[in-house]
Amino acid sequence: MNHQLAKYENCLDCPNHEVINDPDPHDSFCDDDKAIVCKLLPNNRLDLNSGYLADRNPHKIVAPSIRPYNLRKEGGSPVWCPLKQGPSSEKA
Repeated sequence: MNHQLAKYENCLDCPNHEVINDPDPHDSFCDDDKAIVCKLLPNNRLDLNSGYLADRNPHKIVAPSIRPYNLRKEGGSPVWCPLKQGPSSEKA
């Protein structure tokens, strides 16, 4: 893979993130929850039977079940970010 080698402190600043809907199937108050996923890595915990949309997303989950107003606060770049540490971090 040929990745841009820029490093981002927050995934929301990275062009390889995606914000998806992740409503809580057990709490109607949280039906507008979001999740941040990394489009560079596959979801190594993929669960197609989960009630949570983030678990069923093909991309690696950075942060699930986030209130919309907390996206930036909870979107910090994880230690396993492939742009931080190179290809060896993709195993995390």
